[in-house]
Amino acid sequence: MELMKYEGEWYVWTLVITTILFVLIMPKKNLTWVGIFITIVFLSGFSWISDSIAGAVFDLFDLAKKQTIEPSDSMLISFVPASIATIYVNFYKPQKKWVFAFVFTLLCFVLELGLVKSGYMVNNDWNTWYGIPVYFTLFRFFFPWYLQLLSKKFIK
Repeated sequence: MELMKYEGEWYVWTLVITTILFVLIMPKKNLTWVGIFITIVFLSGFSWISDSIAGAVFDLFDLAKKQTIEPSDSMLISFVPASIATIYVNFYKPQKKWVFAFVFTLLCFVLELGLVKSGYMVNNDWNTWYGIPVYFTLFRFFFPWYLQLLSKKFIK
């Protein structure tokens, strides 16, 4: 197994390491370690399903310019979206829901744009800005609901 053989792979590994480290050292506000574990596992699965449908079924984009799954693809899909969502849910404040939704939507857009600009992600029938309404919907509606569900069922 050879690492760093694809253009932009350095960017992927930087994202993976940075987001995982941030989740490990962030102060725990809304989540406990159990909540973090549940969120990471659930959202990693959600990321795999959504990326598989968008990337493989509809062929909207390719990662590492290949139709196969590389180790960097696996780490990217498994940990970066789940870590960003975990950070969002951990720090989320209902009184600042719009600010959180806009900031994290912008963050995800910039990170996806970085994947494209670094050459790691190649868009086929997709434009990077198409993700903005998807990110906004997740951050404004889904993740606040998820935090309420998680708090009621598993944490408190």
